[in-house]
Amino acid sequence: MKIYDLSLPISKDSPVFPGTPKMDYTLSHTIKKNSFNLGVASINTHAGTHTDAPLHFLDGAPSLSDVEISKYIGKAFVIDCLNKKAFDPICVEDLLPYKDKIGELKRVIIKTGWSKYYNEDKFFTDYPFITVKLAKWLADKDIVMLGVEAPSLNPSDYIEVHKILLSSGAAVVEGLANLESFAGSEIFFVGVPIAFKGADGFPIRAVAIEF
Repeated sequence: MKIYDLSLPISKDSPVFPGTPKMDYTLSHTIKKNSFNLGVASINTHAGTHTDAPLHFLDGAPSLSDVEISKYIGKAFVIDCLNKKAFDPICVEDLLPYKDKIGELKRVIIKTGWSKYYNEDKFFTDYPFITVKLAKWLADKDIVMLGVEAPSLNPSDYIEVHKILLSSGAAVVEGLANLESFAGSEIFFVGVPIAFKGADGFPIRAVAIEF
């Protein structure tokens, strides 16, 4: 068995969406003073590789602890969209050749190569995006998970696109990385979030497993 890390590195210095809180980590106890280290973390729930709970955009919707974790575990198809550049739309036509795989596996990951810009400002602004029409098409396919390399799904219609997918029951994973070897192929995906009651999202450790 071989395990591939599909996650962006995360620390208190990791970049976050402009206008959202930075992260922090401090030790409240130390080995020198207390014989053990114990830390307190301030987490931006949508930093790095993360998942969105329905509560992120839907008032009164399920929080992270209520999302069925099986959505984050299982076979997924990685769609090759490496031809997409900054501000390019990802449309239904781009995914139509893979409709059978999408219908079969129900977990879709879109590979664009955008994770390479993680430490640049444009990572959060210029990314290829999911169109409203594509979000509706995927929801109609009853997918259980959509994963992207970008930090969000759409820079302008982000509310509508998220609402379409999250209200359909699809889990949303953003900020994936290291997909170079998997474009156009099937992987076994694992990226389970912690069961944080009341949380609108949280960073995850996403991996691909080769058995």
